[in-house]
Amino acid sequence: MENDQGRNELKERVPVNLLDGVLTEKELLDLFGLDKPFLDYLRSEKKFPFCRVSMKTRFYLVEDVYEYIKSKRLILNKDE
Repeated sequence: MENDQGRNELKERVPVNLLDGVLTEKELLDLFGLDKPFLDYLRSEKKFPFCRVSMKTRFYLVEDVYEYIKSKRLILNKDE
């Protein structure tokens, strides 16, 4: 309960729009329907960008995720 109170106080002090561009790992997994082993693979093998807060806590910047996805874009049959 005490921890929840601290979080609520922090949410009141930090402008909501400041954190709109940040995703938790769970939010990212849910958003794209990924499983954790695949996200681990993307980070370790494909240089998927993330912010490490601690050994177990990571955040993802929406802008970084967008740029990564955009860099993987393929356009097939463009001239058709």
